[in-house]
Amino acid sequence: MVSTLRTLLNSALSSGSRKLYQRAWAVFNEFYRQFYYSRDPILPLTIPSLALFISYLHARKLAPSTIKSYLSAIGYVHKMKGLCDPTKAFLITKLLTALGRQGSSDIRLPISQPVLHKLVGSLSHTNSSAFYRTLFSAMFLLAFYGFFRIGELAAKSATSGGAVVQYRNLRFLTQQGSVCMIKITITNFKHNTDHSPFDILIAREDHLPLCPVQAMVEFCKLRGAHAGPLFCHSDTSPITVGQFNAALKSCLSFCGLDTSRYKGHSFRIGAACHAADRGFSDAQIRALGRWKSDAFKFYIRPDSFSAN
Repeated sequence: MVSTLRTLLNSALSSGSRKLYQRAWAVFNEFYRQFYYSRDPILPLTIPSLALFISYLHARKLAPSTIKSYLSAIGYVHKMKGLCDPTKAFLITKLLTALGRQGSSDIRLPISQPVLHKLVGSLSHTNSSAFYRTLFSAMFLLAFYGFFRIGELAAKSATSGGAVVQYRNLRFLTQQGSVCMIKITITNFKHNTDHSPFDILIAREDHLPLCPVQAMVEFCKLRGAHAGPLFCHSDTSPITVGQFNAALKSCLSFCGLDTSRYKGHSFRIGAACHAADRGFSDAQIRALGRWKSDAFKFYIRPDSFSAN
């Protein structure tokens, strides 16, 4: 079963989803050995065993979203093998609905445009390096205006720089000799299983106190045109998620904002709220944020606007 699983998982999933699904099956096998005294669960899995698995995960205090992801992994393998998907059974769907109602709400707040400007302005007080002030200013603005997940701009570790946006992915578009827009072409992002290219276009915003295009122009003057991660140290090693979060936390603290409610993902949440506030349609927001579903609607809620 394990060898079959590996073959199936390697065929049509992104690397991130593949790791998550492999983790899901590892946890299920652990559960199965504990409760059924057997090494190999037999497909198709029974509905009672799945119901018990959900209870097991809930008792371990896993988030409802994680439990649903684990169930998706189980359903995926069943469908790939042409078997009936037990995760769609009435009992299982009702259990997942109950989990969603019991689960804690997402307390992360959106970084609105005014908050974004405060954070960028605070860098002159929280960072003594002109290079890093310029770098994080560009990262903050790009994360917001490009609807980026932070993991697309900042690496998980110093050795995983190849997984983030690279300098070669960036293009400055000019009009009458002046930079009017930036284009970033990415292929490595969530749900993009076939690695098809996606262009993110960000226009110059001269009427705003802080323009994302101008911020990128200024950063690239300091960075240089050498190959490697777009956001990197002088030795070309990537800015990591930890380093990004540390810089963000310092800025939040300086601005007197709640560091427990503003996180790296708050830029993306804020981008969705900002687009909705400007009257963008659901289809437009879904396309801008590269969402495959209407998950973004969860971010656009009344408290998202009033809290800022």
